[in-house]
Amino acid sequence: MKPNSLLILGLLAVPAILVGCAGEENPVDSAASMSEGENPYVVPFSSPDYLREHARYLDEELFQIGDTPVWDYNTPNRGFGNVIMIEGDDGLVIIDTTTANEHATVAERAFREISNKPVKAVIYTHHHADHISGAGAFIDRADAESGAVKVIAAENFLRELEDENQVTAPIMGVRALYMYGQLLDPVTDGRDYHISCCGYTLGSELGSYIPPNHFVDGNEELTIAGIRMELFQTGGESASHLAIWLPDYQVMLTGDEIQGPNYPNLHSLRGTKPRDAIKWVTAIDRMRAYDAKHLVPSHGQPMEGQAEIQDMLTVYRDAIQYTHDQSLRLINKGYTPDDLANAISLPESMDRDPWTREMYGTVKHNVREFYVAYISWWNGDPAELDPLPRLEKAQRLVELMGGRDRVFAEAEKAFNAEDDQWAAELSAYLVRIDREDMPARYLKAAALRRIGYATANTNWRGFYLTSARELEGSVVPREVLQGMQKQRFNPSQLATEQLLSLLRFRVDAEAAEGKTISVAYEVTDTEEAYTLNLRNSILDIQPTLAEDADVTLRLNRALLNQLFLGDITYADAISEELLEVEGSKLKLRSFGLAFDRDPGHPYLSLR
Repeated sequence: MKPNSLLILGLLAVPAILVGCAGEENPVDSAASMSEGENPYVVPFSSPDYLREHARYLDEELFQIGDTPVWDYNTPNRGFGNVIMIEGDDGLVIIDTTTANEHATVAERAFREISNKPVKAVIYTHHHADHISGAGAFIDRADAESGAVKVIAAENFLRELEDENQVTAPIMGVRALYMYGQLLDPVTDGRDYHISCCGYTLGSELGSYIPPNHFVDGNEELTIAGIRMELFQTGGESASHLAIWLPDYQVMLTGDEIQGPNYPNLHSLRGTKPRDAIKWVTAIDRMRAYDAKHLVPSHGQPMEGQAEIQDMLTVYRDAIQYTHDQSLRLINKGYTPDDLANAISLPESMDRDPWTREMYGTVKHNVREFYVAYISWWNGDPAELDPLPRLEKAQRLVELMGGRDRVFAEAEKAFNAEDDQWAAELSAYLVRIDREDMPARYLKAAALRRIGYATANTNWRGFYLTSARELEGSVVPREVLQGMQKQRFNPSQLATEQLLSLLRFRVDAEAAEGKTISVAYEVTDTEEAYTLNLRNSILDIQPTLAEDADVTLRLNRALLNQLFLGDITYADAISEELLEVEGSKLKLRSFGLAFDRDPGHPYLSLR
């Protein structure tokens, strides 16, 4: 099964010079290379009724917002996220552009049935990949670079894009594919699956993100193609978030401050920077103050009616504040993250189908993040400051419980009694001790699968069911990661400084120990210059051309992109006189050897 891939703008690739100097990659270990077998523990497929019912909120449909010139395409091509069009006097404004061209082009064709006016502006409500990755379906990059078309975002957009989409892209990308169920088989374990906030598939094509050229700092009133709009920073669901108010039509465009038809992810299990719940509540309060007649989120269906909108916004923000405030109350009473998860639940008075149904976020995983954000990763018990390594702890516990066979028998007994959480936890110790223990892997997989089938929350369901596949061997995270890096990394979408900055997170501390090397990059066609200073096993990047650099490289940006992709090696570029090198080539080789090329083994359950 070929998985769909999430657009990850910054999957960490190392320039080909490092590939050429570092030797062969580490082989995939024996557990990861095992062939898929047949699990003897048969778990019949099932899905909760509400999971199937909830899918109606994500039906592919093009909405006109009342009698206004605003159009909202809900999950074009059964993709991930909405695309919104505003038709002005002499042009169009596009808001958010979904995850991939294959989805964005469907929306573009539908919009062209309504209007053939040129696109005057694209607005990104925030930096997440599902809002920025289809821009090329609507505008040409050259028009954005020249300023002929505005590409609008918040002032901190690029910084947040780098911090959240790029620096942790490898592991976040793998976790996202698990969470969004993209590695499941739609005929078997992926039946009835949808991503409750947002749609169905992330897309398999390379995206076409185009960088912003106009940045909003605070509030800004703009008129584009005769359409008056007020853009204001909100910063709740993501730090770079904008909302858009259309005063002439009383339309509020919320982006992901309303995160689709479900209780929101105050923390995303795929991995995110901490989300500020109070800013999120404040953002919704600002929207409430406009008393909109129409509300258009970037996920899910639009709403109309002032009373209905006010009620939804009030309960939605109250659910966020309740989760936050009750967490702080109990944290101050000494509750730990697990205590919080078992103590807090939303009251019945907040039940608004679908807006507070735990189909995307859950109270259990949101409250744990508040503990980390406010207090620490540590629960306060000194015995857990420096705990035993996971493997050693598992070995000791299994020995204490009577050995492998005794633990396996108890795990199997729990599974047969449908005590699946206990079966999964017991078998996890055996898997941790011996990754080649296939009976234990199959048992843990079956327990996770039965939990997953009973789970309506689509994030949790995706992790349960995909992790079962990992244990059985049909999903190998390392191969998923390598596939994403090969298929999805597009250096042309990154500024030169962002591209070079990715190297910081590949410095191998041991290989770089004792090395002090400076390599200057002079990008001739863009007139950019950067010096990369390797010292103390860190990489310091300065936007200058150091005259005393050990090595100076002169090249154009297209060649730099090719080097990052591995389409050409540095040695070939030098021999073909495409790359000019001034200084010590031995130093350049030593520089290359300081970087880590092994993608690792990012197991989620097989560990």
